[in-house]
Amino acid sequence: MCELGFYEEKKVLEAGRVAPELVSETIYAWEGALSPHLAAEREGGAVEDSELVKRLETLLKEGLLEGGVERGKLDGFCVVETAGGVASPGPSGTLQCDLYRPLRFPGVLVGDGRLGGISGTISAYESLKLRGYDVVAIVIEDHGLINEIPLKSYLRSVPVFVLPPIPQDPSNDLMEWFDESCNVFNSLKDIMLEAYLERMRRLNEMPRKAGDVFWWPFTQHKLVPPSAVTVIDSRCGENFSVYKVQNKEYITQQFDACASWWTQGPDATLQSS
Repeated sequence: MCELGFYEEKKVLEAGRVAPELVSETIYAWEGALSPHLAAEREGGAVEDSELVKRLETLLKEGLLEGGVERGKLDGFCVVETAGGVASPGPSGTLQCDLYRPLRFPGVLVGDGRLGGISGTISAYESLKLRGYDVVAIVIEDHGLINEIPLKSYLRSVPVFVLPPIPQDPSNDLMEWFDESCNVFNSLKDIMLEAYLERMRRLNEMPRKAGDVFWWPFTQHKLVPPSAVTVIDSRCGENFSVYKVQNKEYITQQFDACASWWTQGPDATLQSS
């Protein structure tokens, strides 16, 4: 296993100063062109789920801080690209849709425009939705089978975009393909940012609305300030995904210590909650 820490940066002149335009980083890589779980096993380079998630979370926080992201304003954003399908195994063998679930990223699903791609795309979408992900858009490559029409018919609330066919020889200059794809990528960027800001808006409103919606036993509701309200974004396994403001908006994991023994005892797959 190679822990690359690969760092690529392009400098551009912006308002009289040099600023990074693009930073990409590969956290882990293996020599064999195999599924991560198989490559990790053969090369003796296993990575625990908790280690991978923690490393990714740390890198994202550092990237947002360095990018100058402020509340209600985005000067840049981070994109996490996964390898394989949504149910492909990660390095430990855990399905990637389960591996990244504690972070609950909003997702852009890369579907399949080929024969059989309608079924595969819908199955992947529902695998994500059943686990609590927000899928903000789907994008497929045009293979002349107009798979986007039945996908739009079934997934009515999710935008479906079509990219032009990728040239047979990707080593050739791809500028023409990028020019043809520019509108799609711009639309995807706008949708991703819009979905993120809407999610943050709803999370920031929840502490104020909580006193009007919830009943807290043995509590004088008017004496509870919004800052004292814990906002739970979702539950994953034995943990709550808790929204923390503290000048920088992020989701963190907290163990569900208040749960009853009969819900904590069984395996998480047996819990109805």
